Amino acid sequence: MEKRVKRTRTLNGLLFGYLVRTILACAAVAILWFALLMGMIQACFVLPAYSGSDATLQAMEQLPAMSADHFDAAALPDLCRWVLLDSRVIPGAAADSRDVLATNMTEEQLSLALALGSPLIYTHFYRDVPLIDGTLCRLQYDFSMPYADPALRGKLPDFQGCMTLLLLLWLAAAVLWITRRTARQLREKTGQLTRACRILAEGDLSVPMPGSTHLRELDEALQTMDRLRKELAASLKAQWLLEEQRSQRLAALAHDLKTPLTVVRGNAELLGEDALSAPQRQAVEAILRSSDRAAQYVAALRDVCAAQYVAALRDVCAAQVSHAPAEVLPVTGWLAELRTLGQELCAPHHVSFAAEFSTPDGATLQARRQELTRAVENLLANAVRFTPAEGQITLGCRCETVFLLLTVQDTGPGFPAEILQHGPQMFSTGDAARSDGHQGLGLYFARTVAEAHGGSLQLCNTPSGALATLQLPLHP
Repeated sequence: MEKRVKRTRTLNGLLFGYLVRTILACAAVAILWFALLMGMIQACFVLPAYSGSDATLQAMEQLPAMSADHFDAAALPDLCRWVLLDSRVIPGAAADSRDVLATNMTEEQLSLALALGSPLIYTHFYRDVPLIDGTLCRLQYDFSMPYADPALRGKLPDFQGCMTLLLLLWLAAAVLWITRRTARQLREKTGQLTRACRILAEGDLSVPMPGSTHLRELDEALQTMDRLRKELAASLKAQWLLEEQRSQRLAALAHDLKTPLTVVRGNAELLGEDALSAPQRQAVEAILRSSDRAAQYVAALRDVCAAQYVAALRDVCAAQVSHAPAEVLPVTGWLAELRTLGQELCAPHHVSFAAEFSTPDGATLQARRQELTRAVENLLANAVRFTPAEGQITLGCRCETVFLLLTVQDTGPGFPAEILQHGPQMFSTGDAARSDGHQGLGLYFARTVAEAHGGSLQLCNTPSGALATLQLPLHP
């Protein structure tokens, strides 16, 4: 069975519906009250409102044959209220209590009958009938529903007043129920606006706005707030992306600065081992001090990047790779550049460097030259960092089917088991003793570059040390 779709209406429609429901409820209450009244009349608990008038008409037929001395009250209907007045009283005129000869009225009824008055609730009617001896009989009646049992009259409250009060109470209860029901519906609908405002106030713009209230004016307000939420989210996202890009550039710069600083310091240390004049030695020492301070600044910069932008740095390499254009890269010329780079990195640390290239002439790569060079530079720098003095690093290159395999072999302690098991991850340095202040971006960047070029980075340990293999697809 299909779920019924609730129809949207306006606020005017809601209020009009409230008015219609109130009228219908009041009508239903009136019908129920009237049915109850008719039931009491049918059960002879009360008499119809015209019973007093009928009793008066019957008495008016009997009274002209009576006199004050032979007045038979029992012959009159029991609903008939009467008072005998002195013959001096003119029919239709007010009388005095001294003119009263006999009556079956109460004091209140008698005082009203003498003055021809009526109570506040309903009107009393009077009929003056002269008797055969000139005495005046004044009959009093009204259109109300008396109790059928004469014993209940005067003991129970006025029936007509009680029924009127009951009707008013029922009507008030019906109006109150309809009003509370409509008010609850409005609270539920306006509560969705409150929840929407709370969402915006808490700043969690990823949470969607509450659903439709099915009230046009409130839905328009919710839609406006939802547009505001989306615009705020888009604005904050754009601002966050700008911050992320800035942090990415900062992290990449901090990582890349360490390699030229290493080359500068290594060459300065080599110069310091030669026989130098006093001014030359001062210059070399100044270079060493400055490179130390620069290294400290770079380390501090890396720490700031790691502390403040850990989540943003996860896409550093991918963001940089995606913007550089690809080119056809001749392998032979590129390998010559890598040989020179390896020699510059190894010489300051007294580490021997060897290059073993076996590639066919004319081999090319469809690649981004600068990124690939940085990836190999990171592999060489990582090998230099963990290779002891007098050790050796071998840069190899060969072709297998449609791939170019570029290897970096060192004679160091090898890769930690954590890196071999999980692969190079962001900020992963393996053994804490070998971290030496680096943030673990080198191997991660090399892997990202390889994957962006359709290749891979494989790490393993050999009997002589660590072996990193960069596999890249050859250009057809």
